[in-house]
Amino acid sequence: MKRNVLWCLIGLLLLIYPLELDSEALDVLKENELYMAFLSLPDGESTLIQTGNEKNILINTGSPKSEEKLLSILEEFELPAIDTLILTKQSIDYCGNTKRLTKRYHVANVIYTGKLSEACKNQVSPKIASTWKRSELHEITKNLQIRVLDAEPTGEMSLGIIYGQNSVLYMSNSTVEDEKQIGEYPLEPQIIKIGDYGQGNSPSEAFLETIDPHISIVFACEECKTNEGLIERLNESWIDVYPLKRIGTTIVKMDLENYDIVT
Repeated sequence: MKRNVLWCLIGLLLLIYPLELDSEALDVLKENELYMAFLSLPDGESTLIQTGNEKNILINTGSPKSEEKLLSILEEFELPAIDTLILTKQSIDYCGNTKRLTKRYHVANVIYTGKLSEACKNQVSPKIASTWKRSELHEITKNLQIRVLDAEPTGEMSLGIIYGQNSVLYMSNSTVEDEKQIGEYPLEPQIIKIGDYGQGNSPSEAFLETIDPHISIVFACEECKTNEGLIERLNESWIDVYPLKRIGTTIVKMDLENYDIVT
């Protein structure tokens, strides 16, 4: 009970006093550590995974409206390159800066599922593109695995990101019907990234009881309206809600056993 009250107070303070990204507060990663940074963009979604063995993975790129903000945040991490870019959806607010990032950060591999949409086709070079399918388990680096929990022909892809004893459920869709497929794989995530900017009805109460996450991440898009009923459900389930539009970029530091919110 004390833990739940403490997390609620922390969440309330973050809503009142949003944090700005302070790269000087970030320690140099050891070999068995990583940062997972949920980037606060004005329009669209992007998440950076920076590992202690100098591998950098980006999930989505936000829309062209977020280009300068995205580049500014990435510069704070002093990335020499982005090894892998994963697109979990086939709309411009997920793939809109792929071409720019590919050139600037020498992206070696762009991963997606299904068939590239017209919106993303011009952004992705076929020479560096590859596809993932449902149920596949990919070893990204030592101790970092990504399971494809759901993959649709239209390009939506939900992922289970596993690092040691930590895991993140990275949801793409927001319909309750998709929860059955995702739930076929045993996953007890500490963190859940809500799909579709929190506009839908998923995760349901039953699904939340099953996976029991501690923290939820909600990205922002310019024309999206968050489902307040969903946010209320998360709060009532004692899950801390991090709406990035109000809180700002949120960085999680992990080792093989624990995780910490560092900014």
